[in-house]
Amino acid sequence: MTEEITIRMENVKKIFMMGTEEVQALRGINLQIPRGEFHVIMGPSGSGKTTFLNMVGALDVPTEGEVYFEDVPLSSLNKKQLASLRSYKIGFIFQTFNLVPVITALENVSLPLVFQNYSREERKRRAESILKRVGLGDRLNHTPDELSGGQQQRVAIARALAGEPSLILADEPTGNLDLATGFQIVELLRELCQETGVTVINSTHDLKLIDIADRISWLRDGEITRTQEKLDVSITAADVRIN
Repeated sequence: MTEEITIRMENVKKIFMMGTEEVQALRGINLQIPRGEFHVIMGPSGSGKTTFLNMVGALDVPTEGEVYFEDVPLSSLNKKQLASLRSYKIGFIFQTFNLVPVITALENVSLPLVFQNYSREERKRRAESILKRVGLGDRLNHTPDELSGGQQQRVAIARALAGEPSLILADEPTGNLDLATGFQIVELLRELCQETGVTVINSTHDLKLIDIADRISWLRDGEITRTQEKLDVSITAADVRIN
């Protein structure tokens, strides 16, 4: 049986201009990520992790190369099709939570479902169900300022999963959390993804995510230096540098 591939990147390069200086953010990425895999992109600040996620999430386009989403080349899609892909197929989780501060947890999780044309009743049902699943059944009507950092990140995870995407992109999801809370969050994300079969790509410099990952790709200066199964991971001094 052929393995289903969610993301395939072929010689993906990204160049930015800063004044007259050329910055090579990605230097020819080649990578395949199968359906249902929890894949960690590990690298220090400035290594190209966010640019990598922007390419995969159809938020930006490569200077050279191609990104395939479920065998569809992203360059073949127009703006409307890309917006639809992001809405229906991709869930985003951010370090800063990105919750709307003046509405409740239930409303925050329900909000993206509005753009997927679910009825009001179905939006509420889905939001309640996933919030209960992440342990916030008693916090449905709390606004973000009434929640701890870990609870806010649980709301963000619930929001990302509510529309049943095939891919979750998590950009430093433990960056604003203490060690214990951060580990609880990534364990929860891993558990939920195993249950749903969704593919996860998590960018981080947080080494504790190695224990959660199926595979780890090490990114430095815009290049993947190696990709390893969790059991084969070896860590060098360069890997633990965060700056």
